[in-house]
Amino acid sequence: MASASAAAASDEHPRKRARSASAEDRLSELPDCLLHDILALVGSRQAVRTSVLSRRWRGLWRSAPRVDIDQREFRRACGGEEGEPVVDCDGFEDFADGILSPTLLGGTGTPPLDAFRLHLLYEGRFITFGRWVRRALTRRPASVDIHVEYGGTVDWPPALTLGDGAGTGRLKRLHLFGVHLGFISGDGGRLAELLPVLEDLRMESCTFGHEPSSPTTTIAIPTLRSLALAVVPRRTARPYALTVASPRVASLRLFLPFSRTRAAAVRVAPAEEGEALASLVTASITVLETDQELNRRMNKHKLDFLASTRNMLDRFPNVRNLDLSGFPTIALLDKASQEFPTLPSLTTLLLSVCDVGANCYVLKSVLRNAPNLEHLRLHRCKFLGTPKRKRGNSRSKGKSSSTCLDSLSSKCKSLQSVEIKFRPIDNVRHHDLVGLLKEMLGETKRQHCKKSISEGTVTILIPIT
Repeated sequence: MASASAAAASDEHPRKRARSASAEDRLSELPDCLLHDILALVGSRQAVRTSVLSRRWRGLWRSAPRVDIDQREFRRACGGEEGEPVVDCDGFEDFADGILSPTLLGGTGTPPLDAFRLHLLYEGRFITFGRWVRRALTRRPASVDIHVEYGGTVDWPPALTLGDGAGTGRLKRLHLFGVHLGFISGDGGRLAELLPVLEDLRMESCTFGHEPSSPTTTIAIPTLRSLALAVVPRRTARPYALTVASPRVASLRLFLPFSRTRAAAVRVAPAEEGEALASLVTASITVLETDQELNRRMNKHKLDFLASTRNMLDRFPNVRNLDLSGFPTIALLDKASQEFPTLPSLTTLLLSVCDVGANCYVLKSVLRNAPNLEHLRLHRCKFLGTPKRKRGNSRSKGKSSSTCLDSLSSKCKSLQSVEIKFRPIDNVRHHDLVGLLKEMLGETKRQHCKKSISEGTVTILIPIT
């Protein structure tokens, strides 16, 4: 069989053999820019391994415009009874120190990085992982993504600093997960100096501190366009506030946990500075009460937090898409006027796990103050039906209610659909809710309900024509 194969190979046309030989390594003939794009897709560990492919690939990873270090790639099978994979911490630390060596990253003529990504499985060992960040910043990256999974005996995330700002002058995108924000404090002036051209900032599962003399932490970056925050302060009994003062923000996403003892009152710049977020188009805000079920009574701390959340909505004059989750009525309606904020540009509103009040009072206020609303979505909202009327004067009350609803119907002419989602365990009297919504929308519009059930969730869609 071997001799037959050899004979067949010898009979092959010489030109065909030459063409086959030249096609063996067509990939290496590509220019460096394309090879760098390929290396960016496989991560830094695999990029280093390409050095053994040929002389053409040797050391090519050193000038790659993306550094991607992921500790999860250093998991290896464990020979124990449980068979759980373990992480080769020594191997990972040597690799990270090697690929982020100052002699490799800071050489003369080294081009700046397009992106730096670091994913850590933090168990208290890499307390000084900031040195890797500082070394990467010497390459002046345009994007930084740091994700830290911490657990085990560690109950507080590691601190991250950005140095003196020498390597952040090109940074336009900064995504952080699971770190303590050591560079955020005070009035935000330092933050604007560190990140002069930043456009996209995302900080999730992060913590921040504040100075005892200044209980307000401010995020003030003039160039910022997109902001996502899911942060909590260090354990403290002192009142504090988080202020957003970035006037060009067009997309805002906030996750705000609160309790009887800890909550960050959120403000959108001082009122005297005008419409601080006039450029805002899309906003998503989630408030989550972290107290146990038996300890969910209101106190001043909670009331102040919820009032600040409601006041924040007044600073979104041009928002078009608004998602609100976990809001009680006190966070949706102004304390004095008992009205939803006036949002003339709002076209899509999602209320998820919100309290829409007795007899849908909150929804009536929404329709009064959002005249251009087109799509209203109610997902697992709390609803109390129409209370029983007392005997006597029922006719006059009916006339008053009818007049109110007729006026309301005339103000929601742009409404195109209402979507209701709930689960049987929510104990929602959806028939009452649908009936009340139809009554609110008036008889001049035709409504045909469409009901569907998927994975235990009931969806009722009311298209309006």
